[in-house]
Amino acid sequence: MPLGHIVFVCDVFYPSTESTAQLFTELFQQLAGEGLRVHVITNRIPGLSEKMAAARPLHSSITVRRVGLPIDGRGSLLLRAVRYALFALSASACLLLVKTDRFWGSTNPPFTPIWLAFFAWLRRKPLDIFVHDVYPDGLIAMGYLSDRSLLARFWKMLNRCAYNTAEKVVVLGRDMADLLHRQYRVSAESIVLFPNWSPFDQAAPLPIEQSYLAGTLGCAQSFVVQYSGNMGLWHDMEAILRAASLLADLPTVKFVLIGGGRRHASAQKLAVELGLFNITWLDFQPRSSLADSLACCHIALVSQREGLEGIAVPCKLYGVLASGRAIVAAVPEGSEVARVVREESCGLVVMPSDPMAIATAIRRLVADPEMRLEMSRRAFKAYESKYSLAVTTERFWKLWAKDQ
Repeated sequence: MPLGHIVFVCDVFYPSTESTAQLFTELFQQLAGEGLRVHVITNRIPGLSEKMAAARPLHSSITVRRVGLPIDGRGSLLLRAVRYALFALSASACLLLVKTDRFWGSTNPPFTPIWLAFFAWLRRKPLDIFVHDVYPDGLIAMGYLSDRSLLARFWKMLNRCAYNTAEKVVVLGRDMADLLHRQYRVSAESIVLFPNWSPFDQAAPLPIEQSYLAGTLGCAQSFVVQYSGNMGLWHDMEAILRAASLLADLPTVKFVLIGGGRRHASAQKLAVELGLFNITWLDFQPRSSLADSLACCHIALVSQREGLEGIAVPCKLYGVLASGRAIVAAVPEGSEVARVVREESCGLVVMPSDPMAIATAIRRLVADPEMRLEMSRRAFKAYESKYSLAVTTERFWKLWAKDQ
């Protein structure tokens, strides 16, 4: 039965290169082809006209309204706050008037659940919240905000109201479900476990020898270790760079670091200070070449800082599974990533922020190609059975269509 007309609110959307934008663009394209109508309210981005000129058209059942100002806030918390505030002000008028059967909101910007819950209540429309990152808990865990501060307590109180207003609170991992139930008293009946998925589909992993990027970088004789994605507050780039330093005695091991974010500049500075010559830096890769770029490695790295279990789930994991690569996951023990990697036997889990542990895991996979190839095979098998776009689409209809 058709779900109806959805309004989805998120700071980023197509043709942005952020993972959230890529994931929801692909999912909505698939769902629109099966009858869903989606109206996306998103922020303006710098260089939009150039990006749209090179982008493929969206399905006719997807409409996008861009509001706010094209401010790039990735390098400054102040600019990001201004970007979010202007977006909220501009989008509010749209939310009052836009036709919809249901509101969907992400946690990007972080205050969206609170803000959108008000409009859902005002218009007597059902609301579902997609929790990608839990705020202010992440800022508290990173030491940017005191748990006892008035701001933190007030924010948590409003979050509790918003989450308990929603019909569905969609979480990415079991650790996130536990946190929301414990911290915000969200009922188990409202929580929906809906893991992220790969932003691209493929029938088989692409060998590194067939990767265009690998050929461009001259990786034919190298053993490539790759980190691809955001280099932000949740990720420990310093530990990865110090692990690269510990592996300098293995001349064939090369690191390819792809992406950007708040820790990108400091990471590059540390690489210079450490005198590292085994690292290649690349910008975020467009959606059209993502499968190729993720194939440009033998091992993929996933990073999450200690104390962030339940607060975020690195979505790069699912693209790595689709690429069929063994994983070294430097993540908290109880995190969703650690659980998946262990359950699927597709990599090694080590303590976060431990360069020696990361380096030791990489050495082990370099020295044991049979184990690495078996992990790679298991990674792709997990993608096929649980995290492909087709599986995600089927999961979506089972969860939402049954309520109609």
